[in-house]
Amino acid sequence: PVAERAAKGAAEAPAAAGAGAAEVEVDVGASDEDPAPEPEPVAERAAEGGRAPTPVPSESEPEHEALPQREDDDEDEDADVVDEEGPMPHRYRVKNTFVEWDSASEVSVGRGYPKALSCQGGWTYNASRYGQGAFSSAPAFARRAHEVVKEIEKEFGSLPIEVDDCFYKVTDRLLEQLPEFKAQVVVMQWVDLLRQEAVHIFSNGRFLRALFSEVVSVVQFFKAEENILRHCCVALGGMAEAMPALADDVCVALVDIMELRPDSLVVQDVCMSKLGRKVCWVSKMVLGLDMLPERPGALRPESQSRMLKAVRLAEANFGPDVVGSSQEPAAVLHWRGLVQDDFRPGKIQENACFVYWRLCSLPEVLEAYGRNMDLVEFVLNEVFTALLILRGPLSWCWSDTDASGIDFYLKEHHRSVLLQLAKQLSDQQHGGVHKEGLRTVVAKWIGAPMDGRSYEKRHQLERRMVLAGLLFNSGDVVTSVLFKALDRGFEALAKGTFEEELITSALRALIELKCLEVLEADLVNEVLLRIRDDRFRPKTHFCHAAYVGTLGMLAASAAAVAAPPFDELTGVVHEVLHMAKYWFNEKETESIIFESLWALNKLLTAYIRFEPGLACECRQLATDVCKHETYSSWVMDNGCTTSDGANAFREAEKLLKKLQGQ
Repeated sequence: PVAERAAKGAAEAPAAAGAGAAEVEVDVGASDEDPAPEPEPVAERAAEGGRAPTPVPSESEPEHEALPQREDDDEDEDADVVDEEGPMPHRYRVKNTFVEWDSASEVSVGRGYPKALSCQGGWTYNASRYGQGAFSSAPAFARRAHEVVKEIEKEFGSLPIEVDDCFYKVTDRLLEQLPEFKAQVVVMQWVDLLRQEAVHIFSNGRFLRALFSEVVSVVQFFKAEENILRHCCVALGGMAEAMPALADDVCVALVDIMELRPDSLVVQDVCMSKLGRKVCWVSKMVLGLDMLPERPGALRPESQSRMLKAVRLAEANFGPDVVGSSQEPAAVLHWRGLVQDDFRPGKIQENACFVYWRLCSLPEVLEAYGRNMDLVEFVLNEVFTALLILRGPLSWCWSDTDASGIDFYLKEHHRSVLLQLAKQLSDQQHGGVHKEGLRTVVAKWIGAPMDGRSYEKRHQLERRMVLAGLLFNSGDVVTSVLFKALDRGFEALAKGTFEEELITSALRALIELKCLEVLEADLVNEVLLRIRDDRFRPKTHFCHAAYVGTLGMLAASAAAVAAPPFDELTGVVHEVLHMAKYWFNEKETESIIFESLWALNKLLTAYIRFEPGLACECRQLATDVCKHETYSSWVMDNGCTTSDGANAFREAEKLLKKLQGQ
């Protein structure tokens, strides 16, 4: 107990619940039949200010390696500690994998549903409906598992979940089948696999593989018990997350369970949920494309094929069309466990959609769900998130060519992924109806309100427009948004208002699309003509920065197609120089100076030479930047790419080198 440890002079009580369990240092090779030497009591270790060493594996069992120490042990000081007289933080109850938050906990709505609540988001536990009797704290059929749980709670505090009969049945079977591993290790790892935010306390590869094999055996042993099947499915999803190399094996196991119980709505749903939200997530696939060149969670083609077949069958048996069809007799609905106006088939379809947008190409997804605009928008949001987060393909700045080492190869792979995505719809011979429906959804999605600060909203909107351009392999969606915003500004010119955040995002998206070679040449000339209208006079510095960057990028790309008249080039360069000089001495305008110098470098690269007067002005601007204390302070730090001041200094040096001899 915390009070006793404190009374003995413990400097700091080790964290209890899930975090406290992570501090256990245990040998997986020590079994209950051949116990390891008893470690020092926790209180004595705490009083001495140290931690007992990891027990050495027995010489009689050398094949079992000691479990690795958690890498985040040093961070356990920040873990939640259970109050001696209060409930554990974020406590929740697990009842046959349906999880309910403890009413005594303060859990924000933003945290979402607990991990184990995978069968249906809106379901609550109902004993009569799911066939589970009253909760038993000490089931007679699983005495050993109950004793192990009591030992863990006695030594380390309460478990982070409240276990049910399913838990005892499964863990008791696992303890029986895994005698070579210490009982506490088996139970604590199983608890971790059921948690919403698993920390993977042990995650030893050989241990998890052995545990996985026995879970498959448990499924076969209890194949008639629906509650235990879905309980095991939740843990299988946790295994794929804990060890991505197991993803293909977990996929096969979940599909086997679906084929084992094709008549069970809840089993089909929990399997599809774990396939879509765990297995496919670990595989790092989006619209059938591999996000990483090498990934441990890769799925074999035959596993993907089996998964899609099982998902289609489940959707055919339990999807919304089954309940919504007037030809389905009540007897058939009853056999499927459904009722009229049942919300659960919609969840079945949503989980099926998760699998589809991960494994199938965009045309295939539209063929399956193109008639449901809500699902199309759902897919669009999910694809956008998957491509953007965790250094995904949409997270790169494609106008920035500075990348080296691992970043260079990963960025090049992501570039090829986006270009393959751009070809999916353009290579499709048919399906124009679905394509137009997608265009409508995309236009609505781009204009949807977003949360966050001004910069965050502009960045999100820019990335949305980039994805929109890639989906249609064209810049017409983005230019349409830009031209309409300009027209609205021209109409309201008396008030002097432009939608500068929207215009800024569109301009930056066009720069990115041009770098990805998606923006058409005719649209380049039209954009230059429209934004250089004398009536377009933005006020914010971020819109000015996007404007000069667009001028430099698009005017330089136009030169590759056909050289414009010399006076037009002179006009573009004069505009960029004027913008830089106007903002040069203002505070916090480094981004405009950087964009102006970047644009001048692009133009000079495309046109080789400037006329003498322009070259002299450009040289003077670059010299002033290099001498200004705001930028010259970065002279010794050439590696920084996140500061506009550092970037401006580098661009100024590049411009001076290019102007030598002119």
